[in-house]
Amino acid sequence: MEISSKRKRSGDVFLRTAIAAVVASSFSSGAVFAQEEAKEGDSAKLDTIEVTGSRLTRANVEGALPVSVIDRADIEASGFTSVGELLRNTVFNSAGAFRAQSGSSAQSLVAVDLRGLGSERTLVLIDGRRAPKAPFAPTAQDLNAVPIAAVERIEVLKDGASAIYGADAIGGVINIITRKDFQGVEISGQKQTTARTGGDVEQSSITIGINGEKGNLVMGASYFTRDIIFARDSLYNTPGASFFSNNLIILRDANRDGVFDPTDAASGDEYVYAAVPGGCPNTDPAYYITPSGLCGYDFTLVSADEAGTANQGLFAKGTYEISDTWGVTVNASINRAKSFGRYAPPLNDTALTIPADNPFYQNEDIVPLFGANNGQVGIPDEELYATYLYHRFASIGTRDTSTDANVYDISGVFSGSLFGFADATIGARYNEYKYYEFGRFFLLRPTAQAGLDDGSYDFRDPNATPDAAAAFKATTARESTWVTREAFADVQRSMFALPGGDARLLLGWEYREEDYSDLYDAASEAGQIGGSAGNSSGLERRVRAYFGEALFPVLDNLEFTAALRYDNYSDFGTATSPKLSVRYQPIAPLTLRASWSEGFRAPTLDILSAKPAFSAESITNDQPSCEIGGYIWDATRNTCFNADGDVQSVQINATSISNPDLDAEDSTQYSVGFAYDVAKWFDFSLDYYNIKIDGVIDQFTPQEILDAIRVGDPVPSAFVITRGPTGRITDFIFGFANNGTLETSGLDLEANFRYNLGNLGNITSQLRYVYLLDYTQNNGRDLVGDPGIPDTRAQGTTEWKISDFSVGWNFNIIGDQAETVDSNGERTGKTPTYVTHDFQLTYSTPWNGMLTVGAINAFDKEPDARSAGADPNGRNFNYYLYDQYGRQPYIRYTQRF
Repeated sequence: MEISSKRKRSGDVFLRTAIAAVVASSFSSGAVFAQEEAKEGDSAKLDTIEVTGSRLTRANVEGALPVSVIDRADIEASGFTSVGELLRNTVFNSAGAFRAQSGSSAQSLVAVDLRGLGSERTLVLIDGRRAPKAPFAPTAQDLNAVPIAAVERIEVLKDGASAIYGADAIGGVINIITRKDFQGVEISGQKQTTARTGGDVEQSSITIGINGEKGNLVMGASYFTRDIIFARDSLYNTPGASFFSNNLIILRDANRDGVFDPTDAASGDEYVYAAVPGGCPNTDPAYYITPSGLCGYDFTLVSADEAGTANQGLFAKGTYEISDTWGVTVNASINRAKSFGRYAPPLNDTALTIPADNPFYQNEDIVPLFGANNGQVGIPDEELYATYLYHRFASIGTRDTSTDANVYDISGVFSGSLFGFADATIGARYNEYKYYEFGRFFLLRPTAQAGLDDGSYDFRDPNATPDAAAAFKATTARESTWVTREAFADVQRSMFALPGGDARLLLGWEYREEDYSDLYDAASEAGQIGGSAGNSSGLERRVRAYFGEALFPVLDNLEFTAALRYDNYSDFGTATSPKLSVRYQPIAPLTLRASWSEGFRAPTLDILSAKPAFSAESITNDQPSCEIGGYIWDATRNTCFNADGDVQSVQINATSISNPDLDAEDSTQYSVGFAYDVAKWFDFSLDYYNIKIDGVIDQFTPQEILDAIRVGDPVPSAFVITRGPTGRITDFIFGFANNGTLETSGLDLEANFRYNLGNLGNITSQLRYVYLLDYTQNNGRDLVGDPGIPDTRAQGTTEWKISDFSVGWNFNIIGDQAETVDSNGERTGKTPTYVTHDFQLTYSTPWNGMLTVGAINAFDKEPDARSAGADPNGRNFNYYLYDQYGRQPYIRYTQRF
């Protein structure tokens, strides 16, 4: 603790000093260094640039790696107001990704998932350096940390890149490049509504750019909010059916041995599930009797489906020409992301006991549930029965969770020439992500048990004894921190001449420290909080890396690139990542390209170090847990259904555990493709990719474990299922393990059209299309077309500009999928293809303003309810792949000075 405290203080000093340096150096010069552009008309001169996927600078031409660019115009034409929404709706986010939601321990997180391989296998960069990790969900990088006003463009590398960037770049790389060449002042604001009640958006920003002879400075501020959406207003909302309502499990010791064991037929012991007599329904309308006669609780009356979110950001980026050969770039940002979520009132996750002398429930109420007393004369009733309560403490109030995340990021990079011998880059960066979470009106289980023991709490009606219930209230707290300190340097120079130009070599070094902690309050750590989940974790990691990259232009139309990187991790060991790529241009308009690489994914610090944590998990594939809720079990499909024929999820108690013995994943991947400039008005590219991952770090969810047991697949011995006397699951230990292989392949198509219509203006169009060819785990059957894994994602944009007006039309396509998969792997039912259309009209005013009106999903297309079977959280549609906002009209005004 002493070392951590000192490091934090030194980091704070560094942060304040660096930000002061940015402001001082930029304003004292009145300008910042800017790279000279080629003179207009000088067609022979090409700028040298650094492209995502390589650290070598080269001519700005179609390269050996497939990179898609989303520029500032594309961002504004999309209508989206946050980086997270923009990236989640790209075609490369094949199977959807996690987004902010109430009822989750990662309530405010917005992630992206390339190739459907998981957000943990997608590397997100900001100006070529790793984006901040969210300490409350370290398997993902949080897109909330980047204000959209600061973004100049986003480059998506559709290829593995561990040889360049290290761990996690298996599915691809997203490089968010911030603005640097802007000059003037830009003020923008947007207001947006939804077809749902709630979910409305407000966004505003100001950007200021100053250019001069020695460089430039760009700085600004941004603000974003999205309103909460309550479950009662959500799409396809159905009444919640929680067994944790007002129910009893009563056991009778028929053979009088003092052991309650109804599973032993010889004992004669019995059990019964029943609603609390006289306690359901009660004065709270959320309690109701289910078809099976138990007590249900409709949590959707008060809980929220989507968290309310807000983001505020300040950013500054300055470049300064120190001399004719050296320059410095300093980038600083401060972002604050907040969220609010509301859950149903608290419950006792583990059973509470009702003593025999409780005044609100006597043994004479128990006996009729079993019938006759079976002739056990002379035995006190309290020795025959044990009674357990599963209760919703509604009078405590709804559980409200507020989060507040603060992200500080500062970097300085010097670049220039080493005595004319080589070009060098040296820099350092400090990043701190500080996250606070506060929960109100949770349940302190020991005091609730005391209220049952002394008879002060009337559990038949939660509203009858509010003073007693007030003593059960608990406030939870969580403090999470992720601090990254890194230093890096590289040099590159020409080695020798080849027919196609100079061969170049780059050598570099990186050092990174990651300090992670996720601390829960003492009562939560001890498992004494009802209706809460999660537990503390924390670990430090040190990474050293050495890398090299070489370019060989063998001919004018043929070049090879080779890269090699060695990473040394303080926790799990080392990894070596090679990459080879080739670019061949047989004719001027046609570029052929191919690459091969190996990569790795490091196990994240949370799953290496987390303490056991309670988790309420949803399952649909356990017969006893299904039938105890009064639902219908379909043995053919191994699925639980409700009376309406819809898939019914059942919530169970579970415990997630860490695995400190995890190894890194290893990947092998290759891609081949071409880019063809057919004419001045049309060009396109087509690429094939293949990715194979060994030693997959996989979370075995309860649903997956039950499926694996059913078909005889191996399951780690640490994962244990505990069942009650009726066979209902009472606890389920699950977690992570290295588990076999994952392989996927697909096609990427990108086409661009440009039409000059003379007096009728100009039309530009772009099509992006991803087709998933296969997706297999452990050499099993192809999962493409299964629920949540569509084979097709497509996106088209068209803009017509004429005079002061522009009209935009976007379409988005998500391919069809099966509704369910039966026990034999056969797909049944169908979630149809999902198509939405966006429209936008912009008027450029004479006073340098722009007024834009538009609508995302203009025809109010809703996701199909049949997609619910693929949702990992048991929602009424696939929350990762679709959204429920429907039509989202918006108006935006931008003024430039």
